[in-house]
Amino acid sequence: MGSPPEPVQRGSTPAPGRAWALPYRNPRASQSRANTVSYERYRWRQMGATTESSNLPYREVTNATGRVFRVGEEPRDILGHGRWVPIVAAWVAMMLAGLLEYTWGALNPSLEAVHHWGPAPVFWAFSFFVIFESFVQIGTGYLRNRGILPVRWATIIGGLVCGVIGYGILAETSSIWLAYLGYAVLGGIGSGMVYSSCINIVAKWYPEKKGWRTGFVNGGWAYGAVPFILVIGGFSTGGGVGVLSAGGLRTYIWVQAILMTVLIAAAGFLLKDPPKNWWPKEIDPLNWHKQSTRDLRSNPIALRHYNLSEMWRTPQAKWIGTQYALYIGCSLFGVAYYYSFAQAMHLGSIAAAVGFAGFSLADGVFRPVYGYISEFIGRRKTMIYAYSGNVVFQLLALWMGELHNAPLFVLCAVVSGGLSGANFPMTAALVADYYGETNNAINYGSIYAFKALGGSFAGGLAALIMTGTLYGSAKFDWPLGFFFGAALGALASLTLIFRVKRPTEQQMAAAVGKSAQEADKAKPAMA
Repeated sequence: MGSPPEPVQRGSTPAPGRAWALPYRNPRASQSRANTVSYERYRWRQMGATTESSNLPYREVTNATGRVFRVGEEPRDILGHGRWVPIVAAWVAMMLAGLLEYTWGALNPSLEAVHHWGPAPVFWAFSFFVIFESFVQIGTGYLRNRGILPVRWATIIGGLVCGVIGYGILAETSSIWLAYLGYAVLGGIGSGMVYSSCINIVAKWYPEKKGWRTGFVNGGWAYGAVPFILVIGGFSTGGGVGVLSAGGLRTYIWVQAILMTVLIAAAGFLLKDPPKNWWPKEIDPLNWHKQSTRDLRSNPIALRHYNLSEMWRTPQAKWIGTQYALYIGCSLFGVAYYYSFAQAMHLGSIAAAVGFAGFSLADGVFRPVYGYISEFIGRRKTMIYAYSGNVVFQLLALWMGELHNAPLFVLCAVVSGGLSGANFPMTAALVADYYGETNNAINYGSIYAFKALGGSFAGGLAALIMTGTLYGSAKFDWPLGFFFGAALGALASLTLIFRVKRPTEQQMAAAVGKSAQEADKAKPAMA
């Protein structure tokens, strides 16, 4: 056996191919148990295709609570360009994939008129879309974490499935059941793959300042639909006609399908995840409170990178999912029904289109604003304030509509839209804040699956409450629906106030211990 390696001074690099641990105590550790050094391990490792000709030094640092930081590599070493490039690419892909969700409410009248479908079947299609779009994110996150499905190919495949395949079926069919297959099943799966791929890449590349950047990427999901909503609303012809002809409907759907597939694929080629546990070298991971960004000061880093099992063994996870489902029911009510409500109140197709387009535009534009605000007051408080405000403006939109006041309805719809999008970027960032960035694709994917429940609230269940029928045509009792949506928003806010808190060290230790015990039980007995 050879002699042990010589001690290495902090900041030095070992010879290529050698790795060891160097234990020592941080003299400033008393300021934070989570920043006490457990060990440092130095390595050389050859990185991906862009850097095959050179060895890149990095070090892995583990703090007292078990969080690992990989420090030393610049984004340009890994990507060949700045880390802002995959963020912009993710934003573009999100704008296109979000069309399926945010144009559906404006497309409903045309689908009903051309194919003679009742309103309830069309709204149920929206609910089924949300269900498939939600649950696919768990599988996408799992495959991504395992390295089986790289983020690039998950995005490209998702664009193909929700684009020319899923929407292509919708364009060519007059059967509601084939529409469910094309829009709800394939459209949901494809757009969900894109969403999962894009939203989680932000926290991986910007673990130290993820706030407004998460909102920026997430916002594209909503406001990317605005020009398409205006076209559906009749602005392309100048006639203000809210229902497309059979030929116009088919052409529109195919154009949207092709644009989604081509542009999502182009953006997907620019996506690449950083190495596992990557951390920017400008900030000392063991003393980040000394070199902290504004975002870190208001939203401290997670105690460790929790895996899915560990995360769900903390008491907070189920409440994060609960508030998510409740508020999605509130916010997606506006996505699904504002356009049809405006038409039912005889506010005119232009007012309906402008109100709904303004809703979607504000929904997306305000998401980075919430991220920016959260850098000052924290994610949780930002969500509570936004949720409460949306309850008020959703009910005001109902009131203005019933008064047949088109300008004030549009104003309330736009403000409601701006408040509706707060939970999507803030919950994504909050999960990374609480449970770490490394496994965020599957961790947040498991929370995002609660959107299926929220989508059922906003689509089919809201239709049942307003019409008294699960499936069929009936007169809508709009006040019941609006009060139902507002009640969901109020419950979401109360859940955040009383139940959603950052995991403590004791809760983390218990969750990690239980997860390890379950893993040991699952191992086969040795002969």
